[in-house]
Amino acid sequence: EQRQAAIESYNLAIKYNPNDAKAYNNKGVCLDKLGQYQEAIKSYNLAIKYNPNLADAYYNKGVCLDKLRQYQEAIKSYNLAIKYNPNYAKAYNNKGVCLSKLEQWQAAIESYNLAIKYNPNYAKAYNNKGVCLDKLGQYQEAIESYNLAIKYNPNYADAYYNKGVCLGKLEQRQAAIENYNLAIKYNPNDADAYYNKGVCLYKLGQLQKAIENFDLAIKYKPDLAVSYVYKGVCLYELGQFQEAIENFDLAIKYDPNNVEAYKLINILKRKIAGI
Repeated sequence: EQRQAAIESYNLAIKYNPNDAKAYNNKGVCLDKLGQYQEAIKSYNLAIKYNPNLADAYYNKGVCLDKLRQYQEAIKSYNLAIKYNPNYAKAYNNKGVCLSKLEQWQAAIESYNLAIKYNPNYAKAYNNKGVCLDKLGQYQEAIESYNLAIKYNPNYADAYYNKGVCLGKLEQRQAAIENYNLAIKYNPNDADAYYNKGVCLYKLGQLQKAIENFDLAIKYKPDLAVSYVYKGVCLYELGQFQEAIENFDLAIKYDPNNVEAYKLINILKRKIAGI
C-alpha cells in the first residue's frame, strides 16, 4: 500500500518535471520492492537517460538484473555504477556475487577485495570472499575471511556456518561443531547447520547426539533427504534396523534418485533376512 502510494507521488513529481532522474530512480526502487523487476528496470533506464552518470541508478538496475538471473547484464550495470562512483563498495560486492553465480571465483575475489578496500569493515564482502576461497580449496584463507566477517558482524550466522563447513573439510570437527552452534544461536532454524553438525557428531562416533541434530534438521527442512540417510546410518550402527529402513525410505520419498539410500536398504534387508 505505502509503496503504491510512493509510486503515485513519484509519478506526480515526474508529471511536473519529466526529466527528474531521481524520481525515476526512486520509483524504480519501489517497483523492485513490489517484485516488478522489468518495470523497475524501465524506470532506472529513464533515470539514466536524464542523468547518464547517476551511479545509484546503474547499481539499482544491476540489483534487478541479478534477481532476473541476467548476471552478465547485471555486471555491466555494476561496472557503470563503479565508473561514475569509483569507491562504490556495494557495487563491487554485488558484482562479486554475480561473478560467483557464474563460478568465476578468482574474478569475484578481486571484486570483493575492492569492496573491502573502500569499506574495510564490510562483513558481507568478507563472507562472500570466503565462499569463493572455499570453492578454490583454499580453506585456511577462507576461514581467515570468515573471521573478519565475524569480527565486523559478531552475530553473522552465515559466516559461522561457512566457517564450520571449512573446518569440517579440514577434519577439525570439534571446532566445526562450535561454529555450527554459533550459526544456530543466531539463526535457530537453520536446517543445514543442524545437518552438518550431525555429520560431524556422527564422524566423532556420537551417534545419539548426531540423531538429535538430524531430527532438528528434518524439523526445519522436512524434505532434506540427506538428513534421513545419515539418521538411518546412525540407527543402523545402533542396531535399530527397522527404524533405519524407515529413514532410508523417507530419503527416497524426498529424493527418488538417492542411490545411496537404495543401496543401504538392500544391505539392511539382507542383514535382517540373515543372508
